[in-house]
Amino acid sequence: MKTSRCTLIKAITHLDYQELRQISPEAARRAILQVLKAQKGNVTATAKILSVSRATIYKAIRKHEAGDLKDGSKAPHRVHNKTKAEIEARILELREKTRYGPLRLKEELEALDGVTVSEYTIRNILRRNKAKSQLKPHKPHKKGSRPYVDWYQAKAFEIVQIDLKYVVDQKALTLEQIRHFHSKQFPLYQWTALDVNSRFKLMAYSDQKSWTNGLTFFLWVLSWLRSHGVSVPIVFTVDRGEEFGGKSWLKLIELRKLLSGFGCSIIQNHAASPQENAHVERSHRTDDEEFYIPRLLSIHSQKDFFLEAMHYLYYYNAVRKHSSLQRRSPWEHLVANSPDLDAKIRFVPPILLDNIAVQLGDWSGYHLLAQYQMRRKLGFSPQTSIFYTG
Repeated sequence: MKTSRCTLIKAITHLDYQELRQISPEAARRAILQVLKAQKGNVTATAKILSVSRATIYKAIRKHEAGDLKDGSKAPHRVHNKTKAEIEARILELREKTRYGPLRLKEELEALDGVTVSEYTIRNILRRNKAKSQLKPHKPHKKGSRPYVDWYQAKAFEIVQIDLKYVVDQKALTLEQIRHFHSKQFPLYQWTALDVNSRFKLMAYSDQKSWTNGLTFFLWVLSWLRSHGVSVPIVFTVDRGEEFGGKSWLKLIELRKLLSGFGCSIIQNHAASPQENAHVERSHRTDDEEFYIPRLLSIHSQKDFFLEAMHYLYYYNAVRKHSSLQRRSPWEHLVANSPDLDAKIRFVPPILLDNIAVQLGDWSGYHLLAQYQMRRKLGFSPQTSIFYTG
């Protein structure tokens, strides 16, 4: 028996106590108890063998008597200045209703309830309640010939992102809202052009996702911007949808020729790379959260739909504060940085593209491009607007 105890002590002392503790605090304390037992309860001898303090031995004994050899939690027993439960519940309620981030939730609390909570505290509350953003991680850029686009150096309207949104998004809208949408025969598609610098937005709608409507939308955006003081060369960035030319080299070549007449160009993003149109993609989420989700069920006719869309677009451009613009609206940002713009630009209406394409008659699809070529041959300025914008 004595020989086995000596063997155990030698085996344990070969293993440094601190190394064992890093592997498992529970195993380290169990080793202390074994050596202590071998030393017949002699604390001083045990501490000397293991090169630890007597306090460490006594702590292992206390934990053994308590029935738990694991390390205890280091969290404080009391949390000073903890946010009240009713305030935390209110923050989560506002988050659920608005989907705002910490900064805007802070402002909403101050405006609605007169309660001041720091942005840092709100962020921690959201994290603690697993209210984190579910955005997918960015994919690495794919190899290709897409020119580099510098968002951060661009001035107003030098880079405009264009995208198409299917309004009846099952991830955003409830089944009741979707049924209501279809029963009222509201337009299915939202066409969006967003200036990267100012976040100024133009919108249009259609029932069809077509190349004709895509081309009409380009011309509508150009017509509105050029007739309200935007004279800079514009780079449009688009995805690879067929409505923007897709894989058709003929459509892309002719579209580039058309846009070049207005001093503009177009860049196709890499396939399956929505992050390359990140600003307009994010704006679509805002459209869901602040327009479609809260307002859709109260709209009962197509006329009212376009009136509500017009009010929302004005709110987005001229009233709504954007955190990326130092809490200014797009229009306030434009006034500060592009004072020569026509003030009426902010009253841009959302239009129905299908109606315009019908009114153009043969001026649709390839016929519209052919008409453009004919106008150049006849000596008309390619910048002459085909839309009435007065």
